[in-house]
Amino acid sequence: MNRIEILHVQERIGTVVDGFWGPKSIAACQNHLKNMMPVPHPFPAEGSSGFLDFFGPHGEKDGYTPPSKRIKLPFTIYYDQTPVTSLLVHEKCADSLQRVFQKLATIYPDDGAREAAGILVYNGVYNPRKKRGSATSWSMHAWMNAIDINAGKNGNKTSWPVNAKMPIEVMECFAQEGWLAAGAFWGRDAMHFQATGPV
Repeated sequence: MNRIEILHVQERIGTVVDGFWGPKSIAACQNHLKNMMPVPHPFPAEGSSGFLDFFGPHGEKDGYTPPSKRIKLPFTIYYDQTPVTSLLVHEKCADSLQRVFQKLATIYPDDGAREAAGILVYNGVYNPRKKRGSATSWSMHAWMNAIDINAGKNGNKTSWPVNAKMPIEVMECFAQEGWLAAGAFWGRDAMHFQATGPV
């Protein structure tokens, strides 16, 4: 993001509006999004004792697949320029993701606004794999409870909001349904949203 965009984020999250993204802005942003989340929170935290009780086992390549539900999207998104009109999502968070997209459709009412926000570029939900760089920890995508959006401008090692482009308004739509925005909560990987409670 440029300095004007960072100033906009700071104003929206209620912190010092100075264009410098440091510890105070990070804390304010996380609190801003947490305060939007439902109470009680609808999803367990990643790694918590209740996580597997809630979501069950992760998927395995050519093996077990978590229970899923297909949701119809209110607007078409694109995976490598292929139109996508529905998504398969873990059944425990499918309705929630449906509502996220309905909120996005309201905030960004046409494809021009959606393209500017980057939400027409879809990079996947289900991928039964371990986390990058880990030999033991599984990605949330293996549970089908995470989605990646606009990875080209919000990559795994790209800091948010200094370099990544994910709008705070998109993060708010996910937060209102209890989803964590990686960009806000670990400062990078802003393409990634997961249906887990904050730690």
